[in-house]
Amino acid sequence: MQPAFKSRRQQKIWERERREAEEKKKNAKTYVNQAPFRYCERNFKSKVSKPDFTHVIDFTNIKENNTLENYESIVPVQLSSDLRSLSNVFGESDQPCRDAYVLKNMPGLIVIPNAFTPKAQRHLISQCLSVYPRPPNTSNLDTHYVVPDSGLWPLYQGQESGSLKPTDPGYYVPKRIIHDSDSDVDSATYSDSEEEKKDPVTACSIDFKPIIDDPKPDPLPAPGVPLLSPSEMTRKLRWITLGYQYHWPTKTYHLNRRYPFPKDVSDLTKAVVTAVENIGYDSGDDRAWLNQYKGSDFNAEAGVINYYQYRDTLMGHVDRSELNMEAPLVSLSLGQSCIYLIGGETRETVPLALYLRSGDIIVMTGPCRKAFHGVPLILENTLPDYLSNNNQYADSPDWKLFGDFMSTSRINLNIRQVYPKGEQHKSQS
Repeated sequence: MQPAFKSRRQQKIWERERREAEEKKKNAKTYVNQAPFRYCERNFKSKVSKPDFTHVIDFTNIKENNTLENYESIVPVQLSSDLRSLSNVFGESDQPCRDAYVLKNMPGLIVIPNAFTPKAQRHLISQCLSVYPRPPNTSNLDTHYVVPDSGLWPLYQGQESGSLKPTDPGYYVPKRIIHDSDSDVDSATYSDSEEEKKDPVTACSIDFKPIIDDPKPDPLPAPGVPLLSPSEMTRKLRWITLGYQYHWPTKTYHLNRRYPFPKDVSDLTKAVVTAVENIGYDSGDDRAWLNQYKGSDFNAEAGVINYYQYRDTLMGHVDRSELNMEAPLVSLSLGQSCIYLIGGETRETVPLALYLRSGDIIVMTGPCRKAFHGVPLILENTLPDYLSNNNQYADSPDWKLFGDFMSTSRINLNIRQVYPKGEQHKSQS
């Protein structure tokens, strides 16, 4: 999308930069030292030149929306069970939900397009915005602000309806105060690890091992964060954690902080893992694979909900934080569409680019649990009409505010099992 210019000079500069970027993209030597995953991210994150969508795999109208090369790599499969018969969270429909796809060159990846009815998607979105972010579940905002027990959404509703004004108590969420004791604990904990800071082992490292019992102090609040209106605060939400709370500095879990997991998310995840039992690709060569993880062995123990606004991205990474890396990871999309990249165990593998729409599910099993993946692009103006703020729904009479939020947003739920079957942390035994 071409930006608005204040002068002809600005427009000429932009046009020159766009031409230069296009020429760079044509010259492979320009990025000769850049890993293939980074190169692909760069293509979709480009703000000057238009991204190249030639090799994006689209699971809607497969024949029409894919090149011959992409089409030949897609293998349709049938789920072991109809998702709607396993859980009512997917919504009621006369059409069963058993269609899925695997890819010849991505062992372990299972894609289930359009798994939820429009009503079911509206329900999940409303929960993701008004219920799941409530304390004790933590979010990116909790480091800097004291979020009320009722969450942010009632404040947002009050501001938009006019019942809550800037002069009213509780309009602004208070900032966290840094105490001297907090600063002392933080410096004492981290000052002895200078060697680790120079070359940290992250969850993207192949030799990464989750820290279990070491201290995991919470990050300190930034002193300069502003007071924000409820609508501004809601738009600043980027993630929340469910179940076992995630410690972002060490990319591990607080195994002594496990909060109740939402039943509907747990139910739908168990249904997905059950439905993908014995799904795979029989190629007759070393690319053959079969997912044999049983749904009865799966427990939804931890989850991260990501909230994307336009221009937000998620850099390529690997999820190695779970003590159980055999269990499938279930990820579902809601709202605006996105480009999703998935590659191999290092950034040196050329990734596949997938077009994900609202209601789509991807399941990472077996080999691709350790694959680099990320979201380099949210596709603007791709919100389905059944999520629009211009429509009214009997099942969601207060949908307009949710629709307002989703008009520029994408929500992603990804759910994991932390422990192997039958195991639990000693603090819970």
